[in-house]
Amino acid sequence: MAVISSGCKGFLDIPRTLEFLETQGAMISTFADGREGEVDFPAFWARDSGSKSPFTVRDEKQAAAISLAQEQLGIESGMLFANPIPEEHAIPRAELEAAIALAVSEASENGVSGHRNTPYILQRIRELTQGQSVLANKHLVRANVARAAKVAVELSKLLGGATSQSRET
Repeated sequence: MAVISSGCKGFLDIPRTLEFLETQGAMISTFADGREGEVDFPAFWARDSGSKSPFTVRDEKQAAAISLAQEQLGIESGMLFANPIPEEHAIPRAELEAAIALAVSEASENGVSGHRNTPYILQRIRELTQGQSVLANKHLVRANVARAAKVAVELSKLLGGATSQSRET
């Protein structure tokens, strides 16, 4: 199974989350979006988290090829393709980190925990970013759907090519 997302919520412990996913056998990568070298794993509303991605994927064609190879090899672990929010809709990392720190601190000070914690933090981030986090959410969902569709098209092309070749032999 391949999942395309904008990373994990920025208020999670991202290095710890990545480590947990890796220990569970999940392949984690981030779309390069034209960037060279190592790229950060995205922090949902921010393109960069400060944590390097374990692997970088150039484009949808490479993601499709990785997905197909894993299927053909019978590897049953999941794959996470992190899709950074489009730059023009991202919240600057420093601004986001400040809002998160304040929201988490206030949740702790106010005794907000358990099932009330995440909704409280999300609401405070919404308030602290003056609604920018909600707008960013809408854009990252659209970007994830568009990227997933492109990966599906590339995978379909690869499967079509493999099917045609196997019929000829």
